[in-house]
Amino acid sequence: MQHPLFKSVLFIFTLSFLVSCFESVKPDLESEEGIRSALNQNPVDPEALHARAKLFLKTQKADSAVYDMLLALEQDSSKAEYFVTLADAYLVINQTRYTRNALEKAIRLDPENKDAHMKLAELYLYVEMRQDAINEINEVLKRDKTNPKAYYLKGIIYKESGDTALAISSFMTTVEQDPKYLSAYEQLGLVFASAHNPRAIDYYNTAIRLNPNNALTRYNLGIFYQEHDEPEKAIQVYNDLLKVDPSFANANYNLGYLEIEMNQDYSKALPHFEAAARNNPNYAAAVYMQGVCMEKTGKPAAAADLYTKALKIDPRFELAQEGLKRLGK
Repeated sequence: MQHPLFKSVLFIFTLSFLVSCFESVKPDLESEEGIRSALNQNPVDPEALHARAKLFLKTQKADSAVYDMLLALEQDSSKAEYFVTLADAYLVINQTRYTRNALEKAIRLDPENKDAHMKLAELYLYVEMRQDAINEINEVLKRDKTNPKAYYLKGIIYKESGDTALAISSFMTTVEQDPKYLSAYEQLGLVFASAHNPRAIDYYNTAIRLNPNNALTRYNLGIFYQEHDEPEKAIQVYNDLLKVDPSFANANYNLGYLEIEMNQDYSKALPHFEAAARNNPNYAAAVYMQGVCMEKTGKPAAAADLYTKALKIDPRFELAQEGLKRLGK
């Protein structure tokens, strides 16, 4: 038979153990409910505030994210990741100086923080401080020679600086490190297209395979075919694009333009220009081309109305002014 004192000690030990376990279980900060629970327990819990700030950023509430991070940093200013999140919030509200300060503080706390170096590089790129951006990217590459985003950003910098060869080299290295890096293929397509190099087609097509819903790259491919005397291929690309995004006004406009250029068929061209203007009511050129189609098919009054409408959108649209003069208006 157990001694009563033993039972009492055992009960106290068990109760203490259960209480300690209960206190050690923290709410799940990956969920909105868990964050709310943590902040109910402690309204200035820096981890919970950090978690909520990241949630605010996802829901486009950058001002609230800034407030939470400043409050979190009052409690704990030792974590580099807190300053990185604060920088993210400042950048959304276009406070670039504060963004830079926060990232520099993150790097002072943790010089190995690749995320902070990379975001500082992006900030420098945004404000066109290209050499500073390169310096930060090199800091990342010292720590991670296979970082595809670092090479991609270098490519963007070289492209903007006019160094096509280094831009191509950087984008190529990007896709060597990550064969599914969509933006690098898009950039390679643009760079080769600007040089009228048909290799652009392969890169555009690779980007489209990686993202079949990539309407802009489809459009760029269509433009390449159109500018290099392959109108049938351009028409096919534009039609495929409109299956992906029926509201893409420029694709409709170009289909109308090609109908006129290839066949002089203004009646068939008209619906394309109408669709372009319907999807972009401020598309003065599309409205003007509707007027041209009306004029060419013997409807001068409708043409004049459309030229006038184009001029309301763009009062300096010279072609529309000339159209009205032709019609004696």
